[in-house]
Amino acid sequence: MNARRILAVDFGERRTGLAATDWSGTIAVPLPRIEASDEAAVIAAIVAVVRERETELVVLGMPLAIDGGLGQRAQRTAQFRDRLQQALPCPLATQDESHSTDEAHELLKAGGLKAKRRKELADSTAALVILERYRAAQHRRS
Repeated sequence: MNARRILAVDFGERRTGLAATDWSGTIAVPLPRIEASDEAAVIAAIVAVVRERETELVVLGMPLAIDGGLGQRAQRTAQFRDRLQQALPCPLATQDESHSTDEAHELLKAGGLKAKRRKELADSTAALVILERYRAAQHRRS
């Protein structure tokens, strides 16, 4: 699928980071994170963003194990993926999110942000990393 308007999701137990492309699909930006641990509330919030932004594709970060398999966290995320897909009005894809939070912290640190501010922005910046990885993988395939 060659979607331009993409929403990336970094699903977490207490916070879920979001990032999205602009209307043209050229610029990716972090969005405010979702502060909720209730999966139904997280799904409802994601669906609201999808509808508001007229999203064409949602990319969910999948925490794969080093061997590419599904560990405990990835299994939970896979269950969340299935419930989210049922609620979405658009397709859903997954992207390996390995070390995306570490990469997000490094990007924010390189930008000169203090530790407290990095913690506030890390979830959505990790979603931005996931989004950029997905777009890079799609570019390589075409």
